[in-house]
Amino acid sequence: MDRYQRNYLRLMARDDYREKKRQVFQDWVGQLLKKALKGDYENIRLTQGDGGLDGIILSESAVVAVFAPRRATQSELEKKIASDFAAAEQTLKERKVVLKKLVFVHNDEGLTKGVGTLMMQLQQDKPGVKIEIWTFENLWTLMQSLSEDEIQDLLGLAPTSQMLEKLEMPSIREVIEHLVSVQAEPPAVGELTIPDPGKLQYNELSETCRDLLRVGRSKHALVARYLEGMTDLRTGEAIAEGFRRKYASCRAGGMLPDDTFETLWHFAGGDHFTTPFQHAAVTAVLSHFFHTCDIFENARDSS
Repeated sequence: MDRYQRNYLRLMARDDYREKKRQVFQDWVGQLLKKALKGDYENIRLTQGDGGLDGIILSESAVVAVFAPRRATQSELEKKIASDFAAAEQTLKERKVVLKKLVFVHNDEGLTKGVGTLMMQLQQDKPGVKIEIWTFENLWTLMQSLSEDEIQDLLGLAPTSQMLEKLEMPSIREVIEHLVSVQAEPPAVGELTIPDPGKLQYNELSETCRDLLRVGRSKHALVARYLEGMTDLRTGEAIAEGFRRKYASCRAGGMLPDDTFETLWHFAGGDHFTTPFQHAAVTAVLSHFFHTCDIFENARDSS
């Protein structure tokens, strides 16, 4: 697996982690754990109630509890954590099994004060039970242990550096036509602001997003040539304006840099197209507009 594939898959993994809700998120985590912990992890079927157990790790006498709490209020979440912990402990006790570890998997941006305090209280009340909180980085660590086929079965096929190198005009045209279809009337031609070279670092994008933008820039000339050859020369500026508006909306909503990048990725067609070659073209087009128009910020001391 090359570096471009790995960064693309991390982007897709983070997107799935953020966007999946409730049972869908639980099923996704279960699929990952089944692949990563072969023969050691089992999902619990819901047909007769899960007894507070979403899954179990046999070798560690561990219970896995999975939550997608963005759909729940803080009080609901606290109640669910406490009730699932108690139910899991009771379920195991009835079978004369000692609970040694609780793994709490969630996809929130961060635990609230109330939930964090509850987790500390549970740990103090049950010193014999090790409590771990797993977020995206824990899940990504497991994903990196999977084979190339396994991780792509979970996240979808990833474009390769070779695919990006082989991109030609038809692939770029697909993405540009998609972006044109979501734009309003093109504005009058104006002067584009060329971003500062330090833009990647200044915007605090993760190394994953930086690498995707860097590798996509290798096709900058191809994208530029396609836009320059269009009959309506305002098309490029119309697309740039669409990116600016989407970026402004993300900023107004207080999005983190990587979340903003993912939103712009989808805007460029990331969730519209389905094949690896198409996603390689999305990478190239998004990188082109990142480097040639004022989406994201220039360093404050740039001229």
